[in-house]
Amino acid sequence: GYEKDDIDKYLREIGAYIIKPATFGYGGSGHADRIFCYRGHFGSIEVKREGKVPTKLQELRMQEVRKAGGFATWGTAGKVHVEIEKWIRGL
Repeated sequence: GYEKDDIDKYLREIGAYIIKPATFGYGGSGHADRIFCYRGHFGSIEVKREGKVPTKLQELRMQEVRKAGGFATWGTAGKVHVEIEKWIRGL
């Protein structure tokens, strides 16, 4: 939970709008833990503990986001912060 809390705090600090999907067995599977909008740009984050990797379905969802022109990443809070900062610099 602390990884997600850290990412939520970071997204709020940069002024992003955050959605925390929870399908509870309904709707599509494999969606990111955090979906956000930053200055009109769409992003998604799959939060993982150190040493864990996305499932094949989660990888597919990230590919779909990228194909649609959005930003998609995964990892620990530290890794995600760095990747978002790089993405923001490129906007």
